Amino acid sequence: KKLNSIQRLPQRDVNAFPGAETRASTARRRMSSSKGPPPLKVSVVGPKGSGKTTLSNFLASEEASSLGMARCGETVGCRILESERFAAPLELWDTGGSTEYESCWPAIMKDTAGVVLVYDPENEGHVSEAAAWYDFFVKKNGLPDDQCVVFAFAPKAQPGVRQRTSPKLQHLNVINVCLADGPVLLQHFDRFVRTLKHAVDNNTKAANARGK
Repeated sequence: KKLNSIQRLPQRDVNAFPGAETRASTARRRMSSSKGPPPLKVSVVGPKGSGKTTLSNFLASEEASSLGMARCGETVGCRILESERFAAPLELWDTGGSTEYESCWPAIMKDTAGVVLVYDPENEGHVSEAAAWYDFFVKKNGLPDDQCVVFAFAPKAQPGVRQRTSPKLQHLNVINVCLADGPVLLQHFDRFVRTLKHAVDNNTKAANARGK
């Protein structure tokens, strides 16, 4: 029932970002018919209006060459996008920041390999609220901290400027991002995906060993 609230990406956005698929089922059918590994599920979460959809569109699309090209409106519920531009195939679950859909969050976190936490460091409310998102999506679900990356996304900031971080997040991998930081974002995210792939591979090997 909870999954019924998950929103699919409107067709106009698919046309704008042809590298982004909208249905997890489509991705899984294609993966199951190929010899490649199944996609890693990554939940993109954070306060409302923090830029999660912009970052998700950019990461999922082969066509967007800058973060500015990937900007669009607010996500309602959750969108599922597919990406194959990194070290492993991904499903990006772009999760709306409204607590109206909080009942869907456990379903969104199911089988998640990693979490991308996004907040606007120029918004005082976001700085404090980001810690609550970390507590629910990472800490409460028992996800190791190295399987979470934090993007402090200040679109109008100058590249390289260190942004405000909640004291509760300072132990995490916090990356400062502005609209001019597209290439930097891709480098950091690819390293994060490699970390997730390594963790999932190790868990799979351990599970197989226990089953013998």
